[in-house]
Amino acid sequence: MKRYTTLIAATMLGLFSTASFAVTGSQPAEPIVLEAGVSDSQLISQEPRRYKIQVSQSATLELSSEHQASDSSENVRIQGRLYDAEGNLVAQDSDLRGHFLISEQVAPGTYILEVSGNAMGSPDEVANRYNLHVNIK
Repeated sequence: MKRYTTLIAATMLGLFSTASFAVTGSQPAEPIVLEAGVSDSQLISQEPRRYKIQVSQSATLELSSEHQASDSSENVRIQGRLYDAEGNLVAQDSDLRGHFLISEQVAPGTYILEVSGNAMGSPDEVANRYNLHVNIK
């Protein structure tokens, strides 16, 4: 019986730990891999969220954000910074309306996109969400 109780307690702890991670939007240890297209919805955070983009040949890399608020994107600050594999800043853009746009000629390699920001004055979780658009041409 004691082992059964311990098993149930461990299972419940695992369920609550997973839910806590999803709710807080904690940054994973490794950057999230981005593919061409539209990302899943992400939470805006003042702590930069890191994304990894692999480019296989010289191309124009277009990265943009789309704020998810249903009413207005006013006073939603979001910033994107693109770094190369050596950590050099390649490009950046910031906007107070919940969008950024980076369009840059890049060589083959691995790039890191850092996204940070905040939805000033909005406790609504929907107002704190964005998607990323990735286009490699």
